[in-house]
Amino acid sequence: MSLYMGLTTSVTGFLQPFVPIYLLEAGLTKSQIGLVAGSGAAMALAMQPILGKLSDRIDARRPFVAVMAVVAAIAYLSFPFLHGAPAFLFAVALGLNAHMYMQGVSGVLVGRLAKKGEGGATYAAYRVWGSIAYVFVALAVGFVLKPQGGHGRGALNLIFETGPLLFLAIGALAYWLPDPKRPIEVDEDPLPRKVSMSPNLKRFLAVDFLYVVSLYGATNFISIFMMHVGGRGLFLSCVFLPGVIGEALVMRFSGRFSDRYGRRPVLAVSYLVLPFRLMMYSVALSPWWVLGAQSLHGLNFGIVGAVAIAFINDQADHRTRGALQAQLSLITASAGAVGPALMGIVADRYGLPVMFEVAAGLAFVAAAIFLCFVNESNDQAEGTGIKLLDRAPFPAATASIVGK
Repeated sequence: MSLYMGLTTSVTGFLQPFVPIYLLEAGLTKSQIGLVAGSGAAMALAMQPILGKLSDRIDARRPFVAVMAVVAAIAYLSFPFLHGAPAFLFAVALGLNAHMYMQGVSGVLVGRLAKKGEGGATYAAYRVWGSIAYVFVALAVGFVLKPQGGHGRGALNLIFETGPLLFLAIGALAYWLPDPKRPIEVDEDPLPRKVSMSPNLKRFLAVDFLYVVSLYGATNFISIFMMHVGGRGLFLSCVFLPGVIGEALVMRFSGRFSDRYGRRPVLAVSYLVLPFRLMMYSVALSPWWVLGAQSLHGLNFGIVGAVAIAFINDQADHRTRGALQAQLSLITASAGAVGPALMGIVADRYGLPVMFEVAAGLAFVAAAIFLCFVNESNDQAEGTGIKLLDRAPFPAATASIVGK
């Protein structure tokens, strides 16, 4: 499982920084880049719930992982042969959707492996290997490009001729992937259980939508922004590296802390940091400034990447976990479609600094709604003793019961 989490995240080491730059070098505008980036997420709106329910029904995930890995490999290996926005839109839609499934299914598998009340720490313990693998891939790509590299489609072709082979390794690994079957529960109703969501879960998913729109809408253009402030070579391949190192350190503690004190206090930190981080990009004047702002990503994905998964698992059982994790993927997909497209339009019309300011405004709204309306999901948490962090001041406490 650790190797799977490592490989599925390692591919982000070349996809995250260089897909936007490759599209720019292929002649696409920032608006078109945003639409292409959102295309895979838009496809996931239809595909992720179907895949989640189907894998729940047959109670198996290995075959889906193997197929999605091959699809992603083919999609990204095709980059050097593509021309025009429609061709790239189709390839990115296939690749991103397949990669999103492979990442989302890890939450289901870890939910099966984790003990009750320890979901956050268990997920973080596996996921940290992804951050470590990302570092190696990003550094390797940077050395291949050399210090002043990164310009020109020809120089970038090598990345997409070799990097996607990692997906084939994931496909091979699927055969050995731990995929425990649903345990038989005493007095379990043999009929399929209807999946429903508590009001608190619905509020969390709504806030998560705004959070992802602001964070990943802006993130899609960070590597391009790095080029604008003079970053080349290792600066490009390692632009996300400080955040990845930070998330590896934070994730181990965030999962364990959320198991003991609650999901809400930990998530609150992430929501409050994001608007300030995005404003830092808007005034950046050098590559080092961008790296400094990116280091705060550890307090964003380092928390949300593990604790949001645990937040969903808190409100699911073995029959509904796949479907509810698919709902989280659905929200992420929706925001992933809207965010890059919206931010691309803003960047084309008003420039990248203004785009970061718009994203910061959305992040501030998300933080305010979270603090006021989203309650704790972990019934076994002891809380921090700080009322503002432990529970929302406005809604009455709601039971986190799903499917009953």
